[in-house]
Amino acid sequence: MIQKLALLSALFCVFLLSAFFIYITDGVIGFHYDDFKENVNAYSYLLNNPETAYLSKENSFFTDGLAIGSAFALAFSMFFIYLANGRITVLLLCGYFLSSAMLLSLFLGFPLSIVSADFYQLHSVDIPVLIVISKLLLMWFSVLVFKAKSISIRVYWIIKSICWLLLFYLPICFILPIKISLYLSVYIELSISTLLLIVGVYLIQKSHRLSVLFTLFVFIQFIFALLNFVALYVFSIDVYYKYPYLYTVSFWLSGSITVFMLSRGYYYQIQDKKIAEQKALKSLDKSKKAQAELLMLQEESQEKLESRVQERTLELNIALQELESVNKELAEKNTLDELTGLYNRRYYDQKVVAEYRRSRRNLTPLSLVVIDIDHFKKVNDNHGHIAGDQCLIWVAGKIKAALGRVTDLGCRYGGEEFCLILPETDTKGAISLAETLRESIESEIFVFDKVKIPMTISCGVSTYWQQPDINPENIFAAADEALYSAKKNGRNQVQKKILTGTTES
Repeated sequence: MIQKLALLSALFCVFLLSAFFIYITDGVIGFHYDDFKENVNAYSYLLNNPETAYLSKENSFFTDGLAIGSAFALAFSMFFIYLANGRITVLLLCGYFLSSAMLLSLFLGFPLSIVSADFYQLHSVDIPVLIVISKLLLMWFSVLVFKAKSISIRVYWIIKSICWLLLFYLPICFILPIKISLYLSVYIELSISTLLLIVGVYLIQKSHRLSVLFTLFVFIQFIFALLNFVALYVFSIDVYYKYPYLYTVSFWLSGSITVFMLSRGYYYQIQDKKIAEQKALKSLDKSKKAQAELLMLQEESQEKLESRVQERTLELNIALQELESVNKELAEKNTLDELTGLYNRRYYDQKVVAEYRRSRRNLTPLSLVVIDIDHFKKVNDNHGHIAGDQCLIWVAGKIKAALGRVTDLGCRYGGEEFCLILPETDTKGAISLAETLRESIESEIFVFDKVKIPMTISCGVSTYWQQPDINPENIFAAADEALYSAKKNGRNQVQKKILTGTTES
């Protein structure tokens, strides 16, 4: 019901916005241009040809208004769909289409100042700002839709870093000279389109469901960005001024593919749900058949029934034992790191909260030791990743040997970083254990393929003594700071960080 309401609202929005922009462009914009003559196409500044930038009164206000209105309607349609399903990816698409629609209105010659005179200060700055915002939202959308962090950490951090750079660049647009800001906006548009195209090809290699549609969408963005770049900087042609509907075509091609990609995503979700339901129905049918067989057996002789029941009971016990074994193996896989055999990050996140609560309830200390292998990158660079993996396994073995109590837990936090959870252990005990582990690794040479590789570790220690306003994240952050201090002071050492209430010392 909610989705139908959102669809009807979106259709009404299309009609309303289209009619509104037809009216605005026919009545207001024409008057604005006739009286003020101050709206200039921004890229004409880059060509040093502002006299050709004034808009002609021969422009078709009806078709321009229809194009802009329908573009804004598409953005608002995404907003209504977001209200229906609450997905953040749809809201990001709404923002992307809204900023792209505003760019479309600017390229067709309708500045923001026609809506309100207050927007006149944004004249010529609006295009760089909107380009940055649209690309920022598009990259954010790509990260969430394709779950970039689970596919490739490197790709995820590259995109995230670029997003932060764009956020920092936004306020700089207002203080840079107009010409430089516009130059940079064209470079940014082409660079991000190229980056997303590479990401799309990478996703195709990973056989992601929506990768082909996403790559096609980004390829269209790349083609039009490249065309604009070459026309502007090689041939000194303002392509959006000479061919005003070029951006309209780009917008609607991209919009159509994006909407289709969104629809396919929902289709895949529905198909997955149907497959799961079909499997459940098959399991139910099997259960019903088993019950029918049992009833048939009950109608037979008691002797045969008892015999069959015993047989089935034996089979059931075997199946339960196998199921228990499989469940146990699955639970171990979900909690153990496959490479090192230590507990994984997920188990750490669960266990540290449980131990924190037990420590606070029993008024006992809880210590965390964060461990990082010194110069681990050199091992990978000089001896290969296989050597790096063997090094991690070797250090994990040392950690297991150093943990003397059943309650002490060793976890692989990520990469070459490990974390020890030490319940009922004060700072002195944690430091002692960390020093023992450090000396053990330093004293014994790691050997790979008959090559001796000396290894050392740095450790950071923090202890929770029921200080107020302290949570597990604060305890880990303190230990991590201590680890950073150990790294900074020369590595191969143990440092501690004392928690004091809401502050750390």
